[in-house]
Amino acid sequence: MSDDIFSRLFELFDQPGPINWKLAAEVARSIVGDRVPVEPWEAEEYRELTRLVEYRMEQVSPFRVTPATDVTPVDPREWVESHLEGYGRVVEPFGDSVTGQGPAAPLMAQLRPAMIGLQAGSLVGSLATWSIATFDAGIPPDRPGSLSIIAPNADALAKEVDVDDREIRLWVIANEVGFRTVADIPWIQDHLAMLVERYAEAVKIDPTQLSGLMMGGSDPQAIEAAIEEAGGIEKLVGGEEAEGPRRELEAFLGALTGCARLLARRTTADMSPNFDYISDERDRIREFEMGATPGLIGVGAVPPEATRLGDDFNQEVERRYGDDALVTLWSDPTRMPSAAELRDPTAWAARVLLDGWTS
Repeated sequence: MSDDIFSRLFELFDQPGPINWKLAAEVARSIVGDRVPVEPWEAEEYRELTRLVEYRMEQVSPFRVTPATDVTPVDPREWVESHLEGYGRVVEPFGDSVTGQGPAAPLMAQLRPAMIGLQAGSLVGSLATWSIATFDAGIPPDRPGSLSIIAPNADALAKEVDVDDREIRLWVIANEVGFRTVADIPWIQDHLAMLVERYAEAVKIDPTQLSGLMMGGSDPQAIEAAIEEAGGIEKLVGGEEAEGPRRELEAFLGALTGCARLLARRTTADMSPNFDYISDERDRIREFEMGATPGLIGVGAVPPEATRLGDDFNQEVERRYGDDALVTLWSDPTRMPSAAELRDPTAWAARVLLDGWTS
């Protein structure tokens, strides 16, 4: 038996590349569990709503709206399998955070792909248990593919919110199309990668705390228990210098998801009288769901507060500088608000006005 366990562990952890995708997939699948059925009629309704929203958003958006190649309602497990590697870009930089000194250095180098595989699997698996689509997590994958809605999670929202089910689905599609539209701006992925790399460079993982975590294998409950035994994630990830880069990354994603919400609201203005009510209720539910989800190292879902701040910020930019202001704001990453400026548009305006902003 011990030989079998050793062989399995060796096979699981001995994978090529900077990310152990086999371990990531096992972790993610164990988090979401078995497949659940999705009603066949949902595909046609979501597809119909998507084409309607894409057409209407094209009329009111300052950005190009690229039609989705396909629209697919899926269960959490299918979403994991189609999106897992799309989040590699936001977890891979943290491999260099796993460091060791002296004799421990070779071991830490061997553990890096497994640690990042654990992070990728934990991130995507956890997102799939509660998020409705990529807009809900607020992290744009680098391989957007078809527009996928996690149907059971959308149905759960419809049961929680006292609004007609079709309006809930319209709200979901409008937010996802808006999110994909903003995330499709050419410089977004490179800027996101730069912010993630800055954050990863500031993160230091204490190698003395890793043994219990690695013994958890791919069992999420064992991983969570090992984290708790180590004193929580803050004991695994050291260094106050990481807090600043984390806040800047969060502010950027808040601005992005906030702009997506603005576009969604504008697109459905005469179709969704309960848009803001649904948004508020979803934010309330997300705050609970995110708080109940254990994290590992690196990037996590965007807090609802950041999205609300981003929504307010984008609206304020338009109010002050006119209908074309969003085009100018999103034309250059240097115009993005800092974490402090997201809460203080006046401070942001003082900086960008000096930088040559034209109304």
